[in-house]
Amino acid sequence: MLDQSEQMRKSVPRAAFVDATRTCDTVVCLPTYNEGETIGPLIDAILRLPVNTDVLILDDGSPDGTRAEVETRAASNPRVGLIGRPRKLGIGSAHRLAWLHARRLGYARIVTLDADLSHDPADIPRLLALLDKGADVAVASRFAPGGRLDYRGFRLFVSRTANFLAGALLRLSLTEHTTSLRAAKLDRVPPGLIETIDHDGYSFFVASVRRIVRAGLKVAETPIHFHDRQKGKSKLPPIEIVRGFVTLLRLARLGDKAEPFVALPDSKCVCPSCKLPYCVPSGAGMRCLACPGD
Repeated sequence: MLDQSEQMRKSVPRAAFVDATRTCDTVVCLPTYNEGETIGPLIDAILRLPVNTDVLILDDGSPDGTRAEVETRAASNPRVGLIGRPRKLGIGSAHRLAWLHARRLGYARIVTLDADLSHDPADIPRLLALLDKGADVAVASRFAPGGRLDYRGFRLFVSRTANFLAGALLRLSLTEHTTSLRAAKLDRVPPGLIETIDHDGYSFFVASVRRIVRAGLKVAETPIHFHDRQKGKSKLPPIEIVRGFVTLLRLARLGDKAEPFVALPDSKCVCPSCKLPYCVPSGAGMRCLACPGD
């Protein structure tokens, strides 16, 4: 007989799927993997905000009940949507998928953040206000004057060191380079600028903010209080620290140059495996961001 954890793994859908509609012009995107204890309260908090947004969860086959929490709320509220991927495909690729999905559905603005309650959803209206004031992209900063960071010990060292190195090597005139809490006007960010970044892991965040700045977009920062997660475990493996440093060195060699990128295909370009319109140029061919293609 299978134990409970094995039963949950067996029950995770193997095919990618989308259950989402657009009800307004702004979407808040939350990549998840095993966030069953926090995703419900986080969705509820976002829906209570004094701004009208849809909420999109991009789940990587969580075996802990995350998807069930999302489906319960989606069943009673059309503002909640879900993209289910069959297994862990990377935090960076989830964010790239979020951007591509937002464009496919015609949203005007996108907001992204962590799903473990380390980011306060009350900061979302402040980011959107910066867009309303003229910014193309708004970045939440733990290191700007007034910002706070609850990490201690090794995690604090890693966060501060990574941000310092990014600032020293990339020279982007920002105080924050590695956060996921950001907002953007989709009509101001060229299609493909973010979606074609070739990083599936945490290096995506520094690579994307560099592309945004070097593309000449107007970026505004606002200080935030970043909370240490109260439930679950950090998903930053040691190998990602190494990859992040290698990525920084590669990006630093580009200097002030803007990276070239390929335009996105239209929505008629669908994945032959999952039949979803989330393909992006990759190397000499196309790659689906919704499924592993097997």
